Amino acid sequence: MEFRANRPEAAMTAFLRRVAALAKLRVISLLVLTGAAGAWKAAEGVPDGIVLLTVVAAGALAAAGANAINQGLDADIDAVMRRTRTRPVPSEQMSARGAVIIGLALVALACALMLAGANALAAALTLAAAAVYVLVYTMLLKRRSWNNIVIGGAAGAFPPLIGAAAVSGEITPAGLYMFAFVFFWTPPHFWALSLLLREDYAAAKTPMLGAVASQRDTAAQILLYVALLTAMAWLPLAAGYGGWTFAVAATLLGANWLRLAWPLLRGAGAKQTRAAYKFSLLHLALAFVALAAEPSLPWYP
Repeated sequence: MEFRANRPEAAMTAFLRRVAALAKLRVISLLVLTGAAGAWKAAEGVPDGIVLLTVVAAGALAAAGANAINQGLDADIDAVMRRTRTRPVPSEQMSARGAVIIGLALVALACALMLAGANALAAALTLAAAAVYVLVYTMLLKRRSWNNIVIGGAAGAFPPLIGAAAVSGEITPAGLYMFAFVFFWTPPHFWALSLLLREDYAAAKTPMLGAVASQRDTAAQILLYVALLTAMAWLPLAAGYGGWTFAVAATLLGANWLRLAWPLLRGAGAKQTRAAYKFSLLHLALAFVALAAEPSLPWYP
């Protein structure tokens, strides 16, 4: 009797684990951080607690939903790649239709929460981010062009813009800057990953740059984008919505990423490529922490 009583609980636990796998929680954590940083920056200090909580919760739900829809639509690709073949849909723990339905429900819940806890603009931007990820990246570009992550990757640039809009109720120059920063960060981050997974992407017939171009050409593109990001570190200071702390911190972070990525031009192996890829995650996290925390520093103008 005890075993039977526990069966519904066990089934629910297994279902939640599958939903968590669809959500890709590690990816969400960075999106949530940039969204919260956007809210913090727009407030020029500590934002309203309800708004900040809304940005974090709704942002996580929207990202989870978009990821679930993506996995439902890309199950055939995921089944080929070693990194993704154990995901719920290709491993037949869940149907592709089920993943899409769960994803749509999570996105709808995220938009409703953002509307209730923040404002209509933030809710609309949340829906736009999910639409760009699903319609532009997953359905239109991912299988067709090596520019897939350049254009479709804009979906990942929305969270700080959403966070800023949730606080201010409008599109601000600082919000647009944060959008642009993530937009230009996304390609070199994913291109480093594509070098590590070039055989998988080639087998799945997915034209990620690392799978369709030489390592040298891919590395050149990575360095070009990182150099641009490093130069962009000084725009907030020049435009009057940032200070020296972020400019110097982002410059140093960019310089270190350039240092780690430079050996890729000379055919560096997986170890060095992985180091450049992993640092890209730290680069974005620390840059946005610096940008968000800077207005609270005593020497901030």
